Amino acid sequence: MTDPACVDLPVHVRDRDIFHDIEGRVFVVLGYIQPSDRILSFLKYMPDSSGEWQSGDIKYKRIFWGSVSSTIEGMNVLPSDYIVEDSHFGTDLLEPPRDIVAKYFSPEIRLREILDIGPSDQLEELVKRGADTLHDALDIPYDRIGVAGSILWKGHSLERSDVNMNIYGFDSSWTLHNNYDSLMEGRMDARLRELADWRHAIDRVHARVPILKSEDLQNLFTRRKALCLDDVCIGITPILLPDEIPIQYGGESYSMISTTPVSITMDIHGDEFGIFHPAIYDAQSSSLDILNDNSVSRIMVYDGAFGGLLRTGDRVEVTGTLQRVTSQDGTPPFYQVMVGTKSGAGKEYIRLLG
Repeated sequence: MTDPACVDLPVHVRDRDIFHDIEGRVFVVLGYIQPSDRILSFLKYMPDSSGEWQSGDIKYKRIFWGSVSSTIEGMNVLPSDYIVEDSHFGTDLLEPPRDIVAKYFSPEIRLREILDIGPSDQLEELVKRGADTLHDALDIPYDRIGVAGSILWKGHSLERSDVNMNIYGFDSSWTLHNNYDSLMEGRMDARLRELADWRHAIDRVHARVPILKSEDLQNLFTRRKALCLDDVCIGITPILLPDEIPIQYGGESYSMISTTPVSITMDIHGDEFGIFHPAIYDAQSSSLDILNDNSVSRIMVYDGAFGGLLRTGDRVEVTGTLQRVTSQDGTPPFYQVMVGTKSGAGKEYIRLLG
């Protein structure tokens, strides 16, 4: 049977889109800063007869578990031509060439399939109810909502899979972010995810970033928002449309100032793109000796555990990779700290101060 969500590879891929390569491996697009000839992504599943996920007659083994280390593990099992030295980011990254894409899936079309034909299981039923809630409570158009994760490519497991969705566009994303409380109005089956519901996620982050105290993570996670229906929590990720992205691939290049993470105290001055991936915050540090008395003016977050949580006016301690940003339009270079690099795995984090 033809899968209506399987579409031609678009010119502009988007964060969290999913594709299969010619060997049936399953990749997830990573972020909105994307080259034109390749797809910056991570390997999430690969065909394996012992796998616990299944789509059709094929079983899959999960490779990615939400950490930089599992991203690196995925890189190690792939062909060498999938890995490139990226001139924008200044490091080697997983960027499969576009011509290896065998299937590309549309999250919006998959949602429309569930809405039009009807859910085929309990997880798809939650997707439908989640989309209806966003539409009815916040007047978000259905075509600005999509299905993410294994439900998108029909590889989900009723026992193991989460329910994940996307919301598209700058305005719709901020409408949701600023109005989560409105989702509860008149709905006995809906609630917001509480801190206790984040316990497992907090424990996982603490395990991979042990230097960060549990209470620091709790302070951050009290700001994380999610909709729960019948006590099943749905992750809804804000996604920028291609014409909304603030940084074009190749418009900047990043070079490391130090090979080890540095800790910097910074004040957040702007969070306009802080809920997207990568999260970007306009911020300011004091003058730093390592930068010859220059300061750091931007935070870029690729580690999803720390994205979307900072607000204008916050003071934070950021431990990450210090980088010089060179713009191709001739504007003066500046400095940023990146959280979520391969070289800093297990050592990079953000902590709220005060």
